[in-house]
Amino acid sequence: MLIKRGDSTFDKILAHYINPEHFPLTETNTDILNRLNEVFALRLNHFSSQQIVNKWVNEKGISQAQAYIDIRNSEKLFGNVLKADVEGSRVVWLEYTRDFLKRCKQKGDKNNEAKALKMMADYGGFANEDNPEFNAEKFENMEIHVNVDKQVQAKLLEMLSGGSVDLNNLNVTDIDFEELKTDEYEDDDQ
Repeated sequence: MLIKRGDSTFDKILAHYINPEHFPLTETNTDILNRLNEVFALRLNHFSSQQIVNKWVNEKGISQAQAYIDIRNSEKLFGNVLKADVEGSRVVWLEYTRDFLKRCKQKGDKNNEAKALKMMADYGGFANEDNPEFNAEKFENMEIHVNVDKQVQAKLLEMLSGGSVDLNNLNVTDIDFEELKTDEYEDDDQ
C-alpha cells in the first residue's frame, strides 16, 4: 500500500494499521485514530449512533458532522459491531432451535418437530432464498439497440468527439402514429 498525495486521513490510518513502521501517523491523525477506537469501544457497549454523537458534541466539542464521519470511518475500519451482534444472536437462536428439534425427535413429538423446522427455515433465512417473486432476468446484462437517424447520429458523433453540440438545428419531424382507444386496447388484451 502506498500513500499518495491527496489521500484522505482514513487512507493514512488504514495504511498505518496495515504497516505501522512504514506509515507513521501525525499527532492529528493519532487523535483521530483514538476517536475511532473510542467509537468502536462505545459500540461494543451498545451505544447508539445518536448517543455517541451527543457524547462527542457535549464532551469533546466536536461537530455533529465530524461525529458521524468518525462513526462511519470506525465502521469501515473495524466493521459494524451491531450487525455482527445481530448475526451472532441469530446463530445462537439457530443452535437453540437445532437443540429443540433434536429433543423433539428423541421424544417423537411430530408437532413440535415441524414447528422447530419452520423456525429454522424462517429465522435461518432459508425461506427467503427461493422467493417466488424474485426475477433473476431483471439483473441480466441486456444488449440494447437504438436506431437513430443519420443526421442525429452525425450530431452525436460530433458531440462525443468535440464535447458539445447544438441539437437545436436538427430537422426533427413527427412520425405517424395511431392512437388506440381504451376499448380497442382491452379487446387486444383478451
